[in-house]
Amino acid sequence: MHIQSFVIMGVLAAILACKQDSSRPTGDPPPDRSARTSVELSILYGSEKKTWLDEQIQAFNAMSPVLGDGRVIHVTGKAIGSGEAMTAILDGSERPDVFSPASGAYVTLLNQAWQSRDGHTRPIAPPGEPLVLSPIVIAMWRPMAEALGWPNKPIGWRDILAVSRDPGGWGTFGHPEWGAMKLGHTHPEYSSSGLLSVLAIAYAGANTTRGLTAEDLPKVESFMADIEDAIVHYGKSTGFFSDKMIERGPTYLSAAVLYENLVIESYIESYARPRTLDLVAIYPVEGTFWSDHPYSVLDAPWVGPEHREAAAAFLGFLRAGPQQARAMALGFRPADPAIKVGAPIDPAHGASAHDPQALLEIPDAATLDALLAAWRRTKKPADVVLVFDKSGSMQGRPLEEAQRGAKAFLATLDARDQVTLLFFDRRVYPAYGPVEVGKARRELEARIDGISADGDTALYDATLAAEVLLEARPKTAVHRIRAAVVMTDGDDTDSAHDLAALVKRLHREDSGPAVFTIGYGDAPNQAALEALAKAGAGAFSRGNVDTIVPIFRDVGSFF
Repeated sequence: MHIQSFVIMGVLAAILACKQDSSRPTGDPPPDRSARTSVELSILYGSEKKTWLDEQIQAFNAMSPVLGDGRVIHVTGKAIGSGEAMTAILDGSERPDVFSPASGAYVTLLNQAWQSRDGHTRPIAPPGEPLVLSPIVIAMWRPMAEALGWPNKPIGWRDILAVSRDPGGWGTFGHPEWGAMKLGHTHPEYSSSGLLSVLAIAYAGANTTRGLTAEDLPKVESFMADIEDAIVHYGKSTGFFSDKMIERGPTYLSAAVLYENLVIESYIESYARPRTLDLVAIYPVEGTFWSDHPYSVLDAPWVGPEHREAAAAFLGFLRAGPQQARAMALGFRPADPAIKVGAPIDPAHGASAHDPQALLEIPDAATLDALLAAWRRTKKPADVVLVFDKSGSMQGRPLEEAQRGAKAFLATLDARDQVTLLFFDRRVYPAYGPVEVGKARRELEARIDGISADGDTALYDATLAAEVLLEARPKTAVHRIRAAVVMTDGDDTDSAHDLAALVKRLHREDSGPAVFTIGYGDAPNQAALEALAKAGAGAFSRGNVDTIVPIFRDVGSFF
């Protein structure tokens, strides 16, 4: 199918080239294409469709399509989380011509935020046409889904809750070896799947499929909190959960809110290793949403008539049969209802072309804002140890920017979250905390501001100390996301413990604290930091003095 689509695209390119030159009399010299100027069409799009859109942008540009005035269209695209893209448009750091989030819900939120600003009297983003479709699903390991009655019994959020709230966990369903229900979904302020999963949970709590209002939310907060209690941690990327779920298996996550195409992709890609367990897509019986990937040409000062013409040409290309067929080969459903849905959207790839049976309604912007406020009150609180390298190589601007980044990280956390500060150089210093952010924010910031750089680097000892602190926490009625966030600008030089032993300790069969690592500057041992993050079921980020502040903010999306 892939080869066929590019053959067809080649034919289209030839036809287009002929049409472009059809008005030129026979025998005339060809026009000087090098003298033409081009029009750049920039698209900011949800990262879930990166593989497909990257292919199509490359194919479209290879055709050298032109506007009516002869200027060549050149498309550029940037994959980014839907919530992050919305924020970037609002703060002016991104100025795309086309916004294509995973869900139209983010178009609604963008318009509301845009119109709340001075001088903006009309929406910036029209609804737009869908490019592809993919339902929001609960991805679960096949044996676990079967233990709940799948595929013969419809499964939903209340089944997740039943396992989560049962003291016996999966043992009540005949599998004590699976432990407790471990759920993952993305942060709703960063990601479409997170926003829609929280909205679906609210609808399930309200026992309705339409007409959810802000007034309904206080009545469902208890239900939302009970579901959120099963969360392992949040995140910025839906693909992150899919990758980590495949990599770590059921000991990391029992279930995660993903897009159907990611479940299908887990079969197609095989993740460079034999599959021992399959994921299946559960379409919640209470209802779910289509991730509709709207193509919204912005009504913004920087979008001119030539960009609108170019955007229309690229939209027509994307919605044509060959491009839609390629999207289906990657696990998406075609936006054109005339195209029959087929493999790989089938039981052999953990999916069902006949589902979802119940669809939910996306409410207005005021209700979505109220939903996010309700989620902040009901989200699972975090217990984070911030491990901060203050070795001598951090002197000067590196230390100043890292301090700014650490304080930006604190700003992303909820008042109920607990933080422990753990500074290290050639030794690991006594920890400060845990303290609740809402009660000790000023003291936390003052301690970060008060550090100075000196000495070598005991990275492994500091990471181990953070893990020991988290494991020693008393088991209380308040369950928390447990994680270490480790930032360093150098290789380990002074630890009593080695990397291999630390990785083995972090990569346990039970669910220990997650480990997120940040390599700062030019000298960190990236391989070691990646190994620690992989063993701790977290993520690695790389930054420098110019990017460390946004990287720290991004790490905050996990909590």
